Amino acid sequence: MRRQLFTIAVTLTILTGATFASETIYKITPDSVEKHIAVLAHDSLEGRQVGEIGEWKAAQYIKGIFQSIELEPKGDDSTYLQSCNFIKRIDLGAKNRLTVNGVELEIEEEFLPMLQSASTSFDFSEVVWVDYGIKMEEDDGAYDDYENKDIEGKAVLVKRFAPSSEDNPHIDFEKYESLTNKINTAIKLGAAGIFFITPENENDTLMAVGPARINPKDIPIVLLRRKGLQKLGLDLNKPLITSATGETELVKTRDTAYNVVGYIPGNTNSTIIIGAHYDHLGWGSSASHYTGKEPMIHNGADDNGSGTAAILELARHYASRSEQLNYSVLFIAFSGEEEGLIGSKHFASHMTIDSSKVRMMINLDMIGRMREQDNGLVVFGVGTCAAFKNYFDSLSYDDIKLTVIEGGIGPSDHTAFYNRKIPVMFFFTGAHEDYHKPSDDIDKIDFNGIVQVSHVVTDAIDYFDSFTGELAFQRTKDEKSSRRRGRYSVTFGIMPDYVYEGVGLRADGVIPDRPGDKAGMLDGDVVVKMGKYEIGDIYDYMDALGKFRKGDTCAVLVDRNGEQVNLQVIFE
Repeated sequence: MRRQLFTIAVTLTILTGATFASETIYKITPDSVEKHIAVLAHDSLEGRQVGEIGEWKAAQYIKGIFQSIELEPKGDDSTYLQSCNFIKRIDLGAKNRLTVNGVELEIEEEFLPMLQSASTSFDFSEVVWVDYGIKMEEDDGAYDDYENKDIEGKAVLVKRFAPSSEDNPHIDFEKYESLTNKINTAIKLGAAGIFFITPENENDTLMAVGPARINPKDIPIVLLRRKGLQKLGLDLNKPLITSATGETELVKTRDTAYNVVGYIPGNTNSTIIIGAHYDHLGWGSSASHYTGKEPMIHNGADDNGSGTAAILELARHYASRSEQLNYSVLFIAFSGEEEGLIGSKHFASHMTIDSSKVRMMINLDMIGRMREQDNGLVVFGVGTCAAFKNYFDSLSYDDIKLTVIEGGIGPSDHTAFYNRKIPVMFFFTGAHEDYHKPSDDIDKIDFNGIVQVSHVVTDAIDYFDSFTGELAFQRTKDEKSSRRRGRYSVTFGIMPDYVYEGVGLRADGVIPDRPGDKAGMLDGDVVVKMGKYEIGDIYDYMDALGKFRKGDTCAVLVDRNGEQVNLQVIFE
């Protein structure tokens, strides 16, 4: 990683101590952009993970810039910071214990309560072996690990993963091998507890999942680690367990994320919002694409040091010519984007300005690799307002290739505003092989390209600052980028609320002309049942979705502001 020759403290003093005379219009330069990213992507900020000290350092740096150019604070209580409470992780409580076949096992090393588990005590005198715990639908094949087995009120012992395709060449286990499917199948068949083991040829660790997205079940669910089975002297592939007693305790730990918000008043109180997220992955998280064994800092120079640097420079530029602004401009650095748009969703729901007077929102995310991209600068959301499309249709640059996309929904902070029916633009220079890896560092950044993107943004802001017509919001049809189905053969057409903490799957947005929309699904509806599948959280939803085929009709039960509503969905 590139090391900087100046310390964070010195950089803060140099950059936040600068002032700009109002009669001089501030010019954005590659050097000024680089200085911001050198701070934000420095190892000392440890990847700016939400809820960690590096995020706080970054927030203080951004706040210092806003203060130095005398933006009005628009956070909580007339400060620059807006706090957002969130579930940071699920921790093991102090009461966890397990005794199997009369032998006490050690927490973490030999057994591990799973995040889906209830916090409860248990005493099982019978644990039923059910092999891989798969019970297939008739249409998918005749395979049933529960056949002729009585598990009502008992615990079950289940192998992770799926049987060998060589031994079962005509059976596709893909829809049935997830932990969610196995847990839900066992519960539906009456199991009172679930113990998982890992096949001898597989990795005995669990994949990290987002804690805010899990709703615990009503029974204990435990991973028996390989070391625990070895301590018990049991067969690693088919252990015989005669008794299991103990207790599980899982505790949700909450923390605070901080948006940083500054404001330039114009001649009217109607506002243009310009935002970028400043958080990243810290030392790695469930979203990391890094496969190395040793933890490494994910500095996120492009994601999203680049967008954050741009809004800081745009703030400087407009602060130097504030008297020219017709509309007010709000600059906001969001936190928690990497954990499910925590900051932007919070601000969009708890605006510190008059939400009815917001004209448009501009989002800058990953704009630091333009020289590498075949598509140049991509602008999403041009279909969210007729005036946007007219503007970009008439626009051309000699030195920048522009690719415009109408869709206003995507995996970044603008989606929170789109779902509030605010016209959005999302500026993006494209994905790359360093995405969510430690190699996304400052030595790969195209600083000239960020300046070019900033000029395109200022051109758009200036145009719409003088535009006197209405900026009416338009819903956009789904784009190819929103059709990533992965292993799913069907789509429902909703944007899940990834930080919803209730039971079910809440729709943050409903995509036009897709099955959910055609069935009458509304923004904010909470899916609690799909056909015969109970939906407790997003993992239940994804597991259920994988069971349907194109053309299937399904009764979907949603909670709409406390009222149960039945919808008939035809999957596409």
